[in-house]
Amino acid sequence: MTKECFRRIYRIFPKPLERLLLKAENAIIYIFYGTLTTLVNYVTHFGLRIAFADIPAGATLTQIYEASQASAVSSSGAAAAAWIAAVIFSFFVNKYFVFEKRGRQGILKEFAAFTAGRLFSFGCEVAIMFVFVDRLGLNELVIKLASNVLVLIMNYFISKLLVFRQKPKERKG
Repeated sequence: MTKECFRRIYRIFPKPLERLLLKAENAIIYIFYGTLTTLVNYVTHFGLRIAFADIPAGATLTQIYEASQASAVSSSGAAAAAWIAAVIFSFFVNKYFVFEKRGRQGILKEFAAFTAGRLFSFGCEVAIMFVFVDRLGLNELVIKLASNVLVLIMNYFISKLLVFRQKPKERKG
């Protein structure tokens, strides 16, 4: 969804709310795509945990969850694979839809900077999962959600301030 799509949605609201949404537009769009990235991350993470678990036929959701805790893929291993899938998805939606950087010039440099920023937040996520789930035994779903909120905030500022920063001549009026 482009900014124009979001702006069409804003128009259905009363004018004062529409103006407020326009002021927060970049954050709203980032949160929208961040949510989709989180979905990619969760599906990959828990999909791997479930795919490599011994789940009996006809298992309930509770039984599936319990079986996934004994998966051949650890929570930190699943986090690593989920991170790779999420970074690839996130790079393209951030570049083209959130920060609207067009063209392919400098794309490898952008991807390298983007990946470096994501490596930092990935290290934070893996450390959180290792400490709070693998070592302290806290609820994996809750910890995964909390770590994703922290990572989402870190990644926004890394992308906005370091990776997709526009030079003054690139800014739109």
